[in-house]
Amino acid sequence: MKLSMRRSQRDAGMLGNKVVFALEAQVQPTAEEQALIKRYKLGKLTVYDSEAARKHLASAQDGAQQGGFTGLAKAALSAGMRALSLRCTIDSLVGGQRIECQELPELLSAEEAIIEACQTAKTFLTTAQSFDGRENVWEF
Repeated sequence: MKLSMRRSQRDAGMLGNKVVFALEAQVQPTAEEQALIKRYKLGKLTVYDSEAARKHLASAQDGAQQGGFTGLAKAALSAGMRALSLRCTIDSLVGGQRIECQELPELLSAEEAIIEACQTAKTFLTTAQSFDGRENVWEF
């Protein structure tokens, strides 16, 4: 599995007085890894949720716990807003994913999460390959 990431930035805002940081990430699994991703249905696995998505999820859960019309309306609105927030899955990374943030720490967090997710996915795929009847022996 190969992960490619490219960082960039652009000016934003009415007067160009804001900086938007961007990260383009793409995972390129080998043919064997792609077959395992398909076999174990890992494509929809979420590997990164933006800070906004996490806040909307918390708000939706809070609204659902409140109950009543107001609580349920808040939950529905927050769930809809979460759907519009950034989420990265294995499939979206294989297809190429662009992440834009106004804060550098969030971009770095996304970068670290993607690297960690790829390492975890690689470990899972390696483990999945070991279910071939072989015997492992440990001595203690």
